[in-house]
Amino acid sequence: MTDAPPARSVRMIFEFTADGVRLLEQHPVNVTVGIFGAQQAGDYVEVRDRDGQTVSRVPVRTGLGSTVETFPQDPHTSSDTPRVLTVVVPVPPEADHVAVVRDTGNGGGTGGRPNIEVLGTFRLRR
Repeated sequence: MTDAPPARSVRMIFEFTADGVRLLEQHPVNVTVGIFGAQQAGDYVEVRDRDGQTVSRVPVRTGLGSTVETFPQDPHTSSDTPRVLTVVVPVPPEADHVAVVRDTGNGGGTGGRPNIEVLGTFRLRR
């Protein structure tokens, strides 16, 4: 059994305005982030392939529009810069872009269908 190399990670900084979501910056970081597939209602940054299929979802635990730096396990909230979100996402080889989404459906295995609102999509730099 061979160990696959970990997916690279990218820090993405978004700004939320009345006009929507804007990507301010993205840059590689030396942080290992796992591949997640959370299926409950909430706000997420989804990593998607060229066909738009979700490869990974990083939860935004404090809600979009708040000021937060979030790693999947440990968000840090401050009040310095309102309406900015920094998220570190895994970028496996098949990743093409990210989508900032709000999932209001139940999709959690009880037979309900997810209801996903896409707030913005952004290409990943190579």
